Amino acid sequence: MFRARDRFRAMLPEEHQDVALKILPAGEACAEQTIAHLRLEFHCAQLLSHRNIVNVHELDRDGDIVFFTMELLEGETLRSVLESLRPAAMGRARAWQLIHQLGAGLMHAHERGVVHGDLKPQNIFITREGELRILDFGAAHRVTTVKPQSERGSYAPTSGTPAYASCEQLEGRRADRRDDLYALACICYELLAGTHPFDSRPATLARDYRVSLIRPPGLTGRQWRALKQGLSWHRAARSVSVRSWMQRLVHEKAREHPLTPLQELTQPDKSPPRIAWRAAALVLVASLSSAAILSQLKSTSETETPEARSAALKVAQNKEIAGKRIGEPAADDHVTSAPTGVATSAPAGGVTSAPTDRDTPVPTDGAAPPDVHAAKDIPENALEPRPAPRVPQISVAPSKVRSDDHFAEIRLHRNALQKDDSFTWWTEPATAKPGIDYVPETVAMQRFPAGYRATRLYIRLLPQSLRSHRSYFYIALARLGAHDTRGMVTRRQIWLPATSNLQARR
Repeated sequence: MFRARDRFRAMLPEEHQDVALKILPAGEACAEQTIAHLRLEFHCAQLLSHRNIVNVHELDRDGDIVFFTMELLEGETLRSVLESLRPAAMGRARAWQLIHQLGAGLMHAHERGVVHGDLKPQNIFITREGELRILDFGAAHRVTTVKPQSERGSYAPTSGTPAYASCEQLEGRRADRRDDLYALACICYELLAGTHPFDSRPATLARDYRVSLIRPPGLTGRQWRALKQGLSWHRAARSVSVRSWMQRLVHEKAREHPLTPLQELTQPDKSPPRIAWRAAALVLVASLSSAAILSQLKSTSETETPEARSAALKVAQNKEIAGKRIGEPAADDHVTSAPTGVATSAPAGGVTSAPTDRDTPVPTDGAAPPDVHAAKDIPENALEPRPAPRVPQISVAPSKVRSDDHFAEIRLHRNALQKDDSFTWWTEPATAKPGIDYVPETVAMQRFPAGYRATRLYIRLLPQSLRSHRSYFYIALARLGAHDTRGMVTRRQIWLPATSNLQARR
C-alpha cells in the first residue's frame, strides 16, 4: 500500500487528489491465482458504494505490476483501537456506535450478493472523524456465482483468520453470509466486553472444549440471545440476515448517536457508571432500614439503667472469654488452620483446626485467667461453639459427563469478588484410571476473569476407555501456595459413565 497523487484527479480539490495505491508485482514471483484474487477484491468492492465500505477507483496494469486505487483514509484499524484500550472495554455508547456502522456496511454488502469472507478488526478502519470502513475484500465472492467444483478451486477464497472464522470455514467449506455473521458477532462481543469471546481460540477448538460464553454486563435478555445466536457453532443456528440480527442487537437510540472522533475512541471511558433504578431503590431501602435500626438502638440505650448496662457488659465479656477457651476465633480473625492443629469438622464456610494453648488469652497484669466454669453470669449455651468466620471460598458445581463427551467441564464459583483471583487445581485418581479414562493434570494455576465470579476447567477424556461400571476421579482446588496445607483443599468427585455397553452396540 502506498500514498500516491492521481494526476487524473488534478481538477478536484487538493485533499481529494491523493489516493491509496494497492499494487501486486506480477511475473514469476506471483502466481496468476493471486492476481485473480486482487481483481476479485476490486470488482467486489466496486459493486458496493456505501459510507462504511472503502471506495475503490480504478484497476490497471503497468508492465508486470497490477494495481488499483482507492480512497485515502487517515486513522487507525479497529485492532489498534482495541489494543490501546486493553484491559478495559470501550465505552458502551461508543461501542454501539461502531457496531451500528459495521453492521450497516456488512448488511449493504450481503444485500448486493457479496460475502466478505475474512472480516476481522484488522480489516476495519476508523477514520479521524470516527467513520468506520470495511477493508480488504480479497477473500470476498459473489453469492450468485456458481461454477463446477473443478473450477472453484482456482479462485476459492481463504478460510479467514482463525480467531474470527467459523467452524465451517476452518473445516474448508466456502464462506457464506452466515460465516460473516459469526465474525461480526465476535467483533461485537469484543467491542462490548473488551476481549474476544473465546480468548482468540479458533471456533473448532472452542467447540471441542465446549467453552461457554460469559455475558457482557449491561445487555438485555434480547441482546444477549442475539449475540449468542451469532456465535453459534453451526450455520443452521445462524440462518438469519444481518439486518434482522442487528435489529435485535442494537437499540434504536444507539443508531442515532453522533460519531465520536478517533482521538476520543482511544481514551478510556471516564464517565461514572449509571446505577440501575432497581439497584438505587435497594440502596435507598437499605439506608432507611439502617437509619431506623440505629434510631431504635439509640432510644433503647438512653432508657437503659447503669446497672443493666454493667450486667450486660459483664455477660458479654464472659461469653468472649468462654469462646476463646474452647478454641473459637474472634469475629475479626481470618485464620482457618493452626500450624499444629488437627483438622476437625466445620461449617460450610471452610475447614478450621483446633487451636493450641497459645490461643488462650493471657491477662497483661500477670493474673491467672478467670475460671470459666465458675462464672455465674454465663448462660447454659455460652460454651456452645460459635460459627467460624466466613472466608472467600470456591465452590464446584455438579458436573454431568456423557458417554460421548471428549472433555469434562467443571464449573467453579466464588462467593465474593476479591483481589486474589488465582487458585491452583489438579486431579487425583480414584476408581477412574489416569491415562486410561482421562488425562491427569498436575498442579496448575488458574485465574477468575476480572470482575466475574465464575470460570470453568476442562479435563480431556480418553475416548477408547472401556468401563463396565461408573467410575470417578477427584478434582482438587486450593488457594495459591495452599495445595500442601491440610484442611485448605476442596475436592469434588467427577463421575464417568460406563462405556462397555455402548462400545458393544457399536
